[in-house]
Amino acid sequence: MSGSADTRRGRADDHIGFRIDAAACDGCMSCMRVCPTDAIRVRDGTAVVKDELCIDCGACLSACPHEAISARTRTLEEFAHYKFKVAVPSPVLFGQFPLEIRPREVIHGLIAAGFDAVWEYGVELALVNRATIEYIRHWQGPRPLISVMCPVIVQLLQVSYPRMLEQLVRLVLPRELAAREMKRNFSREMGLPEEDIAAIYITPCQAKTHSIWRPAEGGRSFLDGAVGIAQLYNAVLSEATEADKTGRHSYGWNPVRSAGMVRWATQRPLADLLGRQRYLSVDGLANVIKVLDDVEKGKLRGIDFLECRACWGGCPGGNLTVENVYVSQAKLYSLIADLPDRDPGTEAAVDRRYPGEDVYQVRVPEPRSVENGGGLRERVRRLKEAERIEATLPGLDCQLCGSPSCGTFAHDVADGDAGTDECVFLSPRRIDELRRIYQRGREAGDG
Repeated sequence: MSGSADTRRGRADDHIGFRIDAAACDGCMSCMRVCPTDAIRVRDGTAVVKDELCIDCGACLSACPHEAISARTRTLEEFAHYKFKVAVPSPVLFGQFPLEIRPREVIHGLIAAGFDAVWEYGVELALVNRATIEYIRHWQGPRPLISVMCPVIVQLLQVSYPRMLEQLVRLVLPRELAAREMKRNFSREMGLPEEDIAAIYITPCQAKTHSIWRPAEGGRSFLDGAVGIAQLYNAVLSEATEADKTGRHSYGWNPVRSAGMVRWATQRPLADLLGRQRYLSVDGLANVIKVLDDVEKGKLRGIDFLECRACWGGCPGGNLTVENVYVSQAKLYSLIADLPDRDPGTEAAVDRRYPGEDVYQVRVPEPRSVENGGGLRERVRRLKEAERIEATLPGLDCQLCGSPSCGTFAHDVADGDAGTDECVFLSPRRIDELRRIYQRGREAGDG
């Protein structure tokens, strides 16, 4: 039986990459205060999300003091109906284990955890490396070009910087190339239909999980889903440790054959590759936003390529990892030191595949619609109403109304998502209502 649409592409309610447990949420507004795109509101003592503004950055997950917010993930058991399950592990995975646990033991652990095979995608990474250089060399539009490797950054551009979408490097992601090639390969070798073969990404963050369910550029992913590193870690560590002690492995080959593959998991993944280009690498969402603001204002000139990653420290800082981000980076660099810079087999495969490989993304992510619908006249009316309402507000951005600022509150009221009586300055009863809401929360917590 082939994979169901529910498992392959996410459930109908998977509009964002995380869920809020209303029973655990006490409306403390911690998540709302850290949201970079003002996607969260607090209504009736519970956090709610405006899906069209959410970029799946996960800032709210770490900010919530009550663990009421959790990442939407899949478990390996949910792929049991596929006849053949193949892991496509992020290079980040190899920096999560003790130094004595080498990549070969990690692969053994994945097989023992329930996968039928593991796809080493150093060739696909190298294909994208070569395509990136060609893309930069031939690009005639505005610069800097911006990497598409972090799905949070792509969504951030859709919501906050739509004019920069044309600067995204329109290449197929390496993990997508790997899934496509893997399915062709195993289908040919085993005589199975491709839909019976599950390509499962081992991901460091929920944003990549969600980008598989709902790609920003539309269309369908070649991957059938993702499982978080944290979900598999204990099982893989146990089996990998045993393999390290006994020397017995499920695989006889080394899954990481060159330093180039591992560099993709570091803070400056393309620094060596783009040494002749004007290259800037930025990590941490707050830092990325500052840089993009400068790009938008024309202050940042002379940069050809911008590598942005939402997580501090790059992908090892993802919210589905286990190891401390700095320790993980140290392990990755230790691994790089023991590897050759290039692998002849990988380079030969790239030379063979590159001329005929479809590495360009046909679809381009479009700006995210943040309007509540209606014709032009209705939208203009709401905009004028929001301006009128904002003029009556104190401008203190106290957030007690449950909106991130007075400006967003005015728009919420104009859109019919809130009432003016939720402002403590316009309605004294709001203070009493808040007192009752938070008292209920404290009582529930004590209980």
